[in-house]
Amino acid sequence: MKALKALIRHNVLRGNANDLKDLFLNPAQMKLLKRVAIREVTSRGLADETGITMGHAYDKLEQLRRGGYLTRENIGKPNGGSMYRYGVTRVVSNLVNS
Repeated sequence: MKALKALIRHNVLRGNANDLKDLFLNPAQMKLLKRVAIREVTSRGLADETGITMGHAYDKLEQLRRGGYLTRENIGKPNGGSMYRYGVTRVVSNLVNS
């Protein structure tokens, strides 16, 4: 519970809590967070693993990022352009592993 309170406080201070629904997780989001906590993922990788479209995978990951649960790093595509790798934040890592 301490980690969850820290996550909410962190989001409010960063101004990411305009939409409070992004702060609360449904069971599918929690499952995705646990998966990302084990191994970082791109939207393409998530789409391939789950059989959903890349756009849908991106939306799921971005919603968790906006809520402050995930970080995003631009790792770039080999042929140019952007490709993002998502990982859990330190606070989420503590929450998922507790």
